Amino acid sequence: MWRPKQTSESVNVYPAPKFRDILKMVNCNTNYELLQPMSLPPLYKYLDVHGAKLTLGNQTFKHTKPSDFNDTEDLTLQSIFPEDTETALKKIEANFTDVVLKHLNDQPTCSSPMKEKLELIQAVYHKNPKLAEIIKAENRKLGPAYDYGFMREKAEAFIAEVNEFMQGYRILCVTTHLKSEKMWDGYAGNHKGIALRIEPNLAKDSKFKLFRPVVYQENRPPLYDDTLAFISDSLFGDQRARNKAILDKIIYAKTLKWAHEGEYRLAIALRQGEPPWDTLKYHSEEITELYLGFEMEKSDMEEIGSLARTVNPDISIFQTECSADGELMFVKT
Repeated sequence: MWRPKQTSESVNVYPAPKFRDILKMVNCNTNYELLQPMSLPPLYKYLDVHGAKLTLGNQTFKHTKPSDFNDTEDLTLQSIFPEDTETALKKIEANFTDVVLKHLNDQPTCSSPMKEKLELIQAVYHKNPKLAEIIKAENRKLGPAYDYGFMREKAEAFIAEVNEFMQGYRILCVTTHLKSEKMWDGYAGNHKGIALRIEPNLAKDSKFKLFRPVVYQENRPPLYDDTLAFISDSLFGDQRARNKAILDKIIYAKTLKWAHEGEYRLAIALRQGEPPWDTLKYHSEEITELYLGFEMEKSDMEEIGSLARTVNPDISIFQTECSADGELMFVKT
């Protein structure tokens, strides 16, 4: 009877998402044609004075490498399953046969050689359905199919590989919050910097139409939310959609500590062989509003205002003010 073996060549308990392959279909083409735009709220980018002058002067936004984030766990994988490795493996062992029986008439979608083994098992169960219960009983007598220590090491190596891969992404972070004191303090140099409104030009091939909201939760999510669903999906699911969902979960998740940021982000992967980069051009008309911090030096205010009008002569410029009760207000200049 078939039982999963403990060698790295023959067992694939953690079907590694083929990340480098799916870059061909996710967010890595210059025209971004494979992702659909979504309706976006007003989005703003906070910048200190230095960043404001570079962003407007060069007409580029800086896109950050994940390892440079102030949240060191951002864009990282911390665990594969919601349970510890040993508990998850026991679930896989106990439920493998039931999953196959549930999908007895479905074509396996996993890669070889597991695909061919599953097809053989399905053929055997079709011919003799009672054999499944016999095999389950025999497996219980035989005990664990996996060396749990070996599989823990395999899981840790897989997590490390995924996290290294994610360093090939470049991220532009924006926010929905224009009146956030924390954001003006933390990202706009204590009100000495600016906020820019970004509006994608849908008539052009604008990457900004692909901003996606960050999902805030108590902890970093595991790669798979449910171990039993993982077994079924990894053997018989839509692997392309599954890989895309896995990437999205890593990219667009943050912990509750950062929920005050109200973040949307644009994630772009480096193409295979592409030299690392950290800035990308934007269309001039996509910078539609400029908000000047109320602590800005007058000389900086004048220079940045001039740069903004050079980029987009139709830009709306607002002076930020603070009311007596501490509320931020914006006055058009």
